[in-house]
This record gives sequence, structure tokens and C-alpha cells, in this order.
Amino acid sequence: MFDPLYEEIVTNTSDLIVYMVRHVYLELVLPLSIFVAVMLTLFVDWSCIPISSIECERGLSLEKNKKQLLD
Repeated sequence: MFDPLYEEIVTNTSDLIVYMVRHVYLELVLPLSIFVAVMLTLFVDWSCIPISSIECERGLSLEKNKKQLLD
């Protein structure tokens, strides 16, 4: 079997296992983990994080920042 991505010939079982693991990780696990991380960042309710009174007086709250970011 020929691996066109890495331009290698897969000839034995150990090469086949490495080929499958490499492709499953690069094509499924890595993109899905990046997607989940981005979605969690955008959709988590960040207002549950406590802000001190000094930080509240200095600038916008997290909720206002989130509204500005999404608008």
C-alpha cells in the first residue's frame, strides 16, 4: 500500500499501524480538539468568573466584552 501523504510504501503490519494512527490523529483528533476548544471559548458563560471591584472600576465587565465581541 502506498501512503500518498508521506510518500511512503506501507509494507508490513507495524508500518500499517503507524500509518493508521498518524492519519487518525492528524485527520480526526487534532482538528476536532481545535474545534472543541474554539467552541468552548466562544460559548462558555464567562460571567461566572469573579472580577474584583478594582477591575470592574477600571474597565468593562466580561459580559460587556463578550457582547461587544459577538456584535
